[in-house]
Amino acid sequence: MFTFSQINSYAADDEYYFDSSLFKGGNFDQAALDKLSRPDAVLPGDYQLDVYMNLRFVGRFKVSVKPGPGGDAPCLSSELVRSIGFKHVKPDNNGTAACRFIADVEPQATTHVSISTFRMDITAPQSLLVIKPRGWIDPAEYDTGANIGFINYLANYYHVSYSETDIRNQDSAWLSLNGGVNLGTWQYRQTGSATWNQQQGGSWQTVRSYIQRPIPAISSQFMAGQLITNGNFFSGLSYSGLNLSTSQAMLPDTQQGYAPVIRGIASTNAKISVRQNGNEIYQTTVPPGAYEITDLSPTSSSGDLLVEVTEADGTIKKFTVPFSAVPESMRPGVYRYNLAAGRTRGMNKNADFGDFIYQRGLTNALTGNGGVRFSEGYASSVLGGVYASAYGALGSDITYSRASLPEGNTLQGWMSRISWSKTFAMSGTTVSLASYRYSTSGYRDLSSILGLRYDSLNDANWLQYASGQRERFDVTLSQNMNSLGNLFVTAATQSYRNGRARDTQYQVGYGKNFARGITLSLAVNRQQVGSYADSGYRETAVSATVSIPLFPDSPRSASLSTTYNRSDTGGSQYQTSLSGALDEQQSATYSVSATHDEQLHQSTLSGSLQDRLPKVSLGMNGSVGKNYWQVSGNAQGAAALHAGGVTLGPYLGDTFGLVEAKGAEGAELFSSPQTRIDGNGYALLPSLTPYRYNSVSLDPAGMKGNAEILDSQKRVVPVSGAVSKIVFQTKTGTAMLITVRTSEGKTIPMGATVMDDSGNPAGIAGQGGQIYVRAEKDRGHFTVEWGDNMRCSIPYSLTSTERGMTLVTLSASCER
Repeated sequence: MFTFSQINSYAADDEYYFDSSLFKGGNFDQAALDKLSRPDAVLPGDYQLDVYMNLRFVGRFKVSVKPGPGGDAPCLSSELVRSIGFKHVKPDNNGTAACRFIADVEPQATTHVSISTFRMDITAPQSLLVIKPRGWIDPAEYDTGANIGFINYLANYYHVSYSETDIRNQDSAWLSLNGGVNLGTWQYRQTGSATWNQQQGGSWQTVRSYIQRPIPAISSQFMAGQLITNGNFFSGLSYSGLNLSTSQAMLPDTQQGYAPVIRGIASTNAKISVRQNGNEIYQTTVPPGAYEITDLSPTSSSGDLLVEVTEADGTIKKFTVPFSAVPESMRPGVYRYNLAAGRTRGMNKNADFGDFIYQRGLTNALTGNGGVRFSEGYASSVLGGVYASAYGALGSDITYSRASLPEGNTLQGWMSRISWSKTFAMSGTTVSLASYRYSTSGYRDLSSILGLRYDSLNDANWLQYASGQRERFDVTLSQNMNSLGNLFVTAATQSYRNGRARDTQYQVGYGKNFARGITLSLAVNRQQVGSYADSGYRETAVSATVSIPLFPDSPRSASLSTTYNRSDTGGSQYQTSLSGALDEQQSATYSVSATHDEQLHQSTLSGSLQDRLPKVSLGMNGSVGKNYWQVSGNAQGAAALHAGGVTLGPYLGDTFGLVEAKGAEGAELFSSPQTRIDGNGYALLPSLTPYRYNSVSLDPAGMKGNAEILDSQKRVVPVSGAVSKIVFQTKTGTAMLITVRTSEGKTIPMGATVMDDSGNPAGIAGQGGQIYVRAEKDRGHFTVEWGDNMRCSIPYSLTSTERGMTLVTLSASCER
């Protein structure tokens, strides 16, 4: 039976007073209760807090709460003061203070600490702050990671058996290994593969190996080894050498890609709202006077921006900012560069070369770019830009090349390139096209020149192939028809010199989503491939697919799909497949399908199973046809070697995490289902986003043993390629709930502090003299402290049976 009575608590201005007589037991530390009565009260001490400046996240900092002139208040370290970004900071007259109260830093700023959320909010007029882009992270928070070695593996074994050939069985295997070693800020990476089959035996190939390190001071990445050029303006090359280039990932999301700067003048405190294609993509409040918005994050590559300014008096002003972009478009003032030097590899004739490319956003409408490539007997340069207007984004560049060939021959020529993109908001139509034209037969990229030189030295008739593609034209059109579906059209054509016929290809596609997740897709593809001997060949292909979800509301979802394909050369094919999940976590999946080929008069049945386990992913596939059957198996996973031992896990990205939680075996990572802490206290978090805040949390539900996770969440900002070590503090030992009485038979005060026999905090007394603690040893004592130097000691001794219990409940006397 429950009895309710009026509680004597009085509220005024969100402050409460609790009558201690209502609590069970009569012995209380009134000072502790007074602290609990104030919702904003924080006991002096050190805290790890998430700090926000005017509701924008600054970072996680250690903050000391100390007695101040107005009571207990947070004391800010010099590192935190710098991160806040005040334009002017009052000088520290003493110059020796480890931390300062906010009033001593900026009198117009205030702080508020919430211990329940471990958050501190700092508020100050916007005019006092250095404005940083949304999403900006102080490079001082970058984590270069732990020293570690790791390797990813992907293995596949394939067997096929024929019933009507001389070779009845064929077996092959393939193993891909890629991994690396991190030492400080330097990172080594290598990728290679091994292959084996019955006929040729085995072989190993190293695909790439290189070292790299980030250089945040100049927002760049340095690499050395077997590399590949980016191919944006000059042809892509595999080479051995060096590369230094801008790392776009270091920029906040609001500074990547292209967006115009919006400028204007507000008469009052005004709300600025920006919309694109009917969607609000930005909103902020600005003070009276001139404003400038530089941190937009558009949701589309085209679609004009509608800006709405709502003044405090209700006045509304609207204006439009043209917006269209192509891949080379950049924000005003933002730049990127790429410097490469080395020797080409993988060609019949290699050569030393160097590249330099520079791009910069000049204005809202104009982006400029240029570059040079040089090698022995070869030089090429490019100059161009992008112009954005209400008529779309127009990109254009022109490239010149000059090359020396054997026997004193010289080739020189020009290549021009034009691209255009535009979305018509009224109709929902997006058009993008690109035209490449070689204005003279003498234009060549470096790889072509190296091939020509090799053929010439080996007496090949290289002049026959001295000129290749003349021009190429591409167009892509997409039309959103709302409830009627989506339509797209792509077309490409290119012509050649020296008699080769033109290549032409186009595709028309249609897709629609129906109720309950049913989808339909249709496509028609036609291509004509030219040759030197004749007009080449033509082929038309059509396809249609219907997909129907089964059990959409169940975690064990499944999908049934049917596909029809027909081509001039391949005839007609029909396929029906069923795929889905075997468990609620969707870690185990299956797929079965039946295919019929009319031209070959053959039907095939196939199936697959995949299971994503905590340490490895396993799979098997099989199929049976008219005259054969086939089966294969695969395994995928990773291993990491670190100071704490070897940890196995799923396939790893280039930037990942090593989670440490000693004694928390079985705890699962929220962000990576099926990834659990192993018996050594470690787990591999498969991927982290570099230069961004990554929150990592542990779910203790499946945890084994007597342990407790003291940290609810960790936050880390890794650099690219880093392996961040994320340590969760744990407390191991037997959990004990002890009801304590003093030697006089009284309950100990609520709020009293409990210390272990090493002097470390172990808990706080609750109602009725109960304390919850963990005992790491079989024997020992706890010390309880309260009030004015009041203390007593609780001895304990655990039996073997009690050590295996989840919670030991007992009563004890606290001796002074």
